[in-house]
Amino acid sequence: MGFSFGKYKNLLNSRVGIVLLILVALIVRIYYLFITADQTMWWDEAEYMSTAKSWALGVPYDINPQRPPLFQLLAALFIKVGFGEVALKFLLVVLPSVALVIAVYYLGKELYGKKIGFISAALTSFIWSLLFWSVRFQPDFFSVTLQVISCSFFWKFIKFEKNKYALYTGLFVAAGFYFKISALLVPLSMVVFAIYYEGFGLIKKKNYWLILGSFIMGMIPFMIWQLVMFGNPLAFAPSYSGDFNEGRELGWMVLDFYYSFPQALMFVFFLISLVAFIGKTLLSADLIVKDKSLRKDSSMFSFIVLLIVALFYIFYIKGTIEDRWVFLVIPFILLFSAKTIENLYIYLHKHSKNIAILIISIMFLIFLFYQVNYATAIINNKKESYSPVKESSVLIRQNSEIIDKILSVSYTQTTAYAEREVITYAKLSIENFTKILKEEKPKFIIASILEPHHPDWMVQQVQNEQGYRGILFPYFNSSIIISPQNQVVQFDIKKQTSNDDATFTLIYPYDNNFGGLVAYKIDYKD
Repeated sequence: MGFSFGKYKNLLNSRVGIVLLILVALIVRIYYLFITADQTMWWDEAEYMSTAKSWALGVPYDINPQRPPLFQLLAALFIKVGFGEVALKFLLVVLPSVALVIAVYYLGKELYGKKIGFISAALTSFIWSLLFWSVRFQPDFFSVTLQVISCSFFWKFIKFEKNKYALYTGLFVAAGFYFKISALLVPLSMVVFAIYYEGFGLIKKKNYWLILGSFIMGMIPFMIWQLVMFGNPLAFAPSYSGDFNEGRELGWMVLDFYYSFPQALMFVFFLISLVAFIGKTLLSADLIVKDKSLRKDSSMFSFIVLLIVALFYIFYIKGTIEDRWVFLVIPFILLFSAKTIENLYIYLHKHSKNIAILIISIMFLIFLFYQVNYATAIINNKKESYSPVKESSVLIRQNSEIIDKILSVSYTQTTAYAEREVITYAKLSIENFTKILKEEKPKFIIASILEPHHPDWMVQQVQNEQGYRGILFPYFNSSIIISPQNQVVQFDIKKQTSNDDATFTLIYPYDNNFGGLVAYKIDYKD
């Protein structure tokens, strides 16, 4: 018996369909986790891991007040019981990234119905950026999943005006903040929608105060932690205030992600639904002003979230914007895309059920093919980056005592892998560097071209008119010449060098296999 649309439709609306989608999303992510098991953590990843190891193992590390604590705390608990890096990624990144797919399904279901929820969740499962970051040690999936859940409860509150949904909204918004400070964009979007929906009469409605109260209650432990750790309940705030963004160009690049996340086909579908919504809203503006029920519009809420995120990064954060910072827009972009898909299916279904299924399936496969191929390409391209930092740091850990100190500009990564106290010498004068040598007596030093903040007296890069590039380590009287074809044509890394205070003995790289980094053991003369 052939496949019927009835069965296809039931699959979209059934728990079986959701379970199958979750399993596929999980398997894809486990595959990527397997092929990246040995990749090196980047700066932010290593900062989270260094904090976790500081709490779990006592590794010396200065905690950054900008980072909310819950992700690192969970990691510390797992490290304490013996979990390694890959297991931590599975528990703290892969599983939350799958949880996001489930959360998007329920958000779509609340805003538009089960079919839109399923379609948007299916699309979310394979977005290249989500796949890429699902194998990187960072808290974004925890945060954005909790944000999406809070949006679902907020919309339940708008529809049913029940106290429990107001309470859950505030608590889940606060919970998202424990992983990423950018979770504050969600309550901001809710406030804007509430003003649109209720007018300023909302201040007379107790349930909105319940949302605010539950949010504040949820935030109190965080504020207490900031006060105890840093002496200020708002210690994170200076990172996002003052002149941190002074001189930056406006962050228009955030809009690139509105296209690059869904890519061409789904972006077109997104635009179709978005333009239709804006046109309908403008044409009905007079009725919307008069009739509150017309303002209970899920598309307006989705539009406000997309608008708030864009405005925040364009005019406040500015400068270079990373894709993971704006994960929140992905569900709402795909909800608009899913609406167009549903309308297209309805139109095609009038002519032929089989053709409708075939065309929609082909479109999804095109989307899937591009997203997975692109994710695979960038994952493979990036998985070897910073590997010399990991290799040299692990080597130092294996050949040092717990009390030994390391000089390194790759502060977070060296701490995470060496599990020793690290002193950064980023942008220091040579006089201050020499003072550190005399007073702190570090046992190892790492210098590289992989971090941009090395002082010129330690690392320099030059290039001549013929395209030959020189990598210089003046402090160690060492140099490397690289041809325009990116081949090493001269290798002069001193295996040992001395000054008045110490002798430096090369321990990395091995066998002239230069990857952009040198590491020396330091023996003092006095």
